[in-house]
Amino acid sequence: MKPFVKWAGGKTKLLNGIEQRLPVGFDEWKDVTYVEPFVGGGAVLFHMLSKHQNIKHAIINDINQMLMKAYSLIQQNPDAIVDGFRFLVSEFNKLSSDSSREDFYYRTRKLYNSLPIHDEQRILFFLFLNKTCFNGLYRENQDGNFNVPFGRYQSISFDEKNIFEVHKALQSVLILCGDFDNVFRFIKEGNNFIYIDPPYRPVGKNMNMFTQYDRSGFKDNDQQRLKDLCNIFGKKGCKIMISNSDSYIDDETSYFEQLYEGYLIDRIQVTRTINTYNAKELRPKEVIITNYETPIIHQPKLF
Repeated sequence: MKPFVKWAGGKTKLLNGIEQRLPVGFDEWKDVTYVEPFVGGGAVLFHMLSKHQNIKHAIINDINQMLMKAYSLIQQNPDAIVDGFRFLVSEFNKLSSDSSREDFYYRTRKLYNSLPIHDEQRILFFLFLNKTCFNGLYRENQDGNFNVPFGRYQSISFDEKNIFEVHKALQSVLILCGDFDNVFRFIKEGNNFIYIDPPYRPVGKNMNMFTQYDRSGFKDNDQQRLKDLCNIFGKKGCKIMISNSDSYIDDETSYFEQLYEGYLIDRIQVTRTINTYNAKELRPKEVIITNYETPIIHQPKLF
C-alpha cells in the first residue's frame, strides 16, 4: 500500500528514520490510535497502518479540501475512483503528440476549476491533475484556481489494486479537513501516537522553501500554536513525533531547539524530489522532534 497522490514534502524517504524513532515497545501497546494533523499524501499513515497491527483507529486531517475529499471518496466508494480514473488515464495515453497531451491537461484543468467543490467529477480531475502536473504540486492563485503547469508526461499509469488497499485501510480512519488544531478535539484517552509533519520552516533567511499551508502561509505564530498543543497533549500522555527543517534563526541559534526546549531533537539528512533548498548538491538536514526518549540516537544519515 502506498500514497495515491504525489505530494510536496512526502515522507517516503524518511520512513526508516521515523520507524527507528518510535517509542520503545510501541508494538506492545494495545488499541493504539494514530493521529496525523498534516496527512498530505499519507506515506507515514499507510506505512503505520500496514506495519503496526496494534493501530486500531486513526485520525487524519489536512487543510486541502480536495485532497481530503479524495480520501473520503476512496474510503466510501473506491469503484467511482477506479472507473472514472481508468477512463481519464486511457484517454490521455491514447494521445500521440506533446501538444495534444498538453491541450488535454489544460482543458481538464479548466474544467476542474469550473466545477463546484462538492462535485465528484472534480475529485477525479484533481487526481488526474496530480498525476500529470509539474512535480505533483498543488497551488492555487488568488482566485482559488489551481494553476500548476503541465508536467510534460507522455503517459501515466494507475494502480487500481492500491486504491482498493487504501480503501480497506481507511475503514478505521476518521477523516477531517481544516486547521490542524481541529484534530486535537477528537483525541480521547488511551494509547495515542501523534505524528506531525507541518509545512517546513525555511532553513535560513536567504532560503526559499515550499511552505504553503493556506493562502496566508504557515508562519512562526502557527509553529508556536502547534508547539503549545503538543505541550498540552504531551501532558495528557500522548507520544508525539514532529518532523521539520533544521531551521536557524541566525548562524548559531536553532529555531526548533529554542522552540521545543525540553524535547528530544535528532538530526538526519534526506534527499528531496522537489529541491526546496535551492542547492543542487545539498542534502539538507531535517529535525525529528519527540516528547519521549527514542530507542537510539543516530548520527546524520542519508535516506
